[in-house]
Amino acid sequence: MKHQRFTEKVALITGSSMGIGKATAILLATQGARLVLNGRNLERLEQTANELKSSGFEVLAVQADVSQVEDCKCLINETIEHYGRLDILINNAGMSSRGYFEELDPKVFEDMMNINFLGCVYPSRFALPYIKESKGSIVFISSVAGIRGLPETIMYCASKMALTSIAESLKVELAEYDIHVGIIYVGITRNDEGKQVIGKDGEYIPLKSRENRNAQLPEEVAKSIVKNIKKRRFKSILTPLGKINYFANILFPRIVDRLLIKAKDRIRKMNK
Repeated sequence: MKHQRFTEKVALITGSSMGIGKATAILLATQGARLVLNGRNLERLEQTANELKSSGFEVLAVQADVSQVEDCKCLINETIEHYGRLDILINNAGMSSRGYFEELDPKVFEDMMNINFLGCVYPSRFALPYIKESKGSIVFISSVAGIRGLPETIMYCASKMALTSIAESLKVELAEYDIHVGIIYVGITRNDEGKQVIGKDGEYIPLKSRENRNAQLPEEVAKSIVKNIKKRRFKSILTPLGKINYFANILFPRIVDRLLIKAKDRIRKMNK
């Protein structure tokens, strides 16, 4: 049946105790997938797992920090020990940052690359042998900020841009194995209460609510992610603004430069 497209498939979604990751987990579960949830906050992770289990879904919850090599080894090992296979890895865990380059504590550079870049590289590396067996999917959740560098979120942009290189290289390296590699460029998305970003001094700060902005719901983003996997697409750029951003940077890069220079103060104010 169409709505059971993922029956018996095992899907691991990093950063899935809230937001886009949670919405994607729910959608995959309704289509038959067996889930592996992941997060750093054990209380929130268990709450999400119990919520899904109460709806009759098959769920394994694994607390792990994907920026740490050993945690990622354990995450994949527990998945295989529990289910015996892995079909879909969605590298969703990530965090944004705030501050101009000259203001940033050097710790922010390291933290952002560890979380957003290595936090996708490590799980993918250890999952790869099992994805080869299942001829499954490895998907990276990037951002429209990973298409073009923006002021105030410089390290977020850099870490998300790096995912494009990984995805492009893997697509070539793994072509002979019939593995699907996908990358999703997500636009502004409504955030859950309690969502945090890294401030210029390296401390976590609350993310400003996006309710008054033209933001997608996590459930809408989840639909695009699942569609990418079903269609085995490579790149998916979400929202009309994201598509304009993509093509404008190719066709009119100097105009984009001028527009961003004019808007940089407004962008900074909006992020406060």
